[in-house]
Amino acid sequence: MKHILLLGGYGFIGTNIIKYVDNHLKDKYRFIVFDRLPTHMYGISFESIEKTYTGDFSSRADMEKIFSENQIDIVIHSLSSTVPSTSLDPKFDIESNLLPTIQFLELQGKYKVPSIIYLSSGGAIYGNDSLCAFSEDHFSNPISSYGITKLAIEKYLYLYHMQYGFNYLILRLSNPYGPYHYSQKQGVINIALERAMKNDSFSVWGNGEGTKDYIYIEDFCNILFELLDSKVYNKVLNVGSGETVSLNTILRIIKSYYPNFEWINTSSYPNDIANFSLNINRLKTFIPDIRFTDINKGINKTLNWLLHGKDSI
Repeated sequence: MKHILLLGGYGFIGTNIIKYVDNHLKDKYRFIVFDRLPTHMYGISFESIEKTYTGDFSSRADMEKIFSENQIDIVIHSLSSTVPSTSLDPKFDIESNLLPTIQFLELQGKYKVPSIIYLSSGGAIYGNDSLCAFSEDHFSNPISSYGITKLAIEKYLYLYHMQYGFNYLILRLSNPYGPYHYSQKQGVINIALERAMKNDSFSVWGNGEGTKDYIYIEDFCNILFELLDSKVYNKVLNVGSGETVSLNTILRIIKSYYPNFEWINTSSYPNDIANFSLNINRLKTFIPDIRFTDINKGINKTLNWLLHGKDSI
């Protein structure tokens, strides 16, 4: 049995990771969760959680307590206090995300935890260049403090891997969507669905024709544990569907369920990546038979969860 320390365990991605293990892999993995909440906000209980810790990610004492009290095999770092649209304060980004992660990596080295998986960003890392599908070797030119911080953490992961010898895996994730999404600041598909359900209008930055890569969250969880089971480490991998779709297409799909749904075009946001496509050929070398949920089906499954709750999926 492997023990995973999951940073941000009760957020959107963390919840889906735990639920995936509960459904498919509970004989292989157990979780130690760190989150700002002591229990899940929906009151959900999970079989594969052994302990939950709350505290301050920037507190060395809080983090050291977790390491000293547990035998941890793998860390999954899915924690961030900002998103691109809110990362307007670089100093705050550094103090709340970068510096605490560096401190955490020092503790991981001290306690000899063998491996860490870091959930980076497939959009924010590369910047605004719509001429190609970004491969992992493409030049990184972030246009937000959020993206710069993500890239800096990637570099420190490699540094501490060299210094302490623990394994790392950096997953540059595209735009995940699906059940257990709560944020009103990031995650356009879920937010638009909720607005449509409430008969509220939705604001679109720009003309809506920008195309991006979206991945259904369960597909990501499947990829994550395929890589874990195959012991793929010391790599940087793009993780997305490998396909792009425009925001207008997504909104038209939602409108097919809610004919009165309307959206309003506003001026573009300076930190928004208008177009991005991920080249996932490197990922396919490790998972050749990878399959993805079609955007229409993924939106339908997400809507079903929003309408019927946790028992609908």
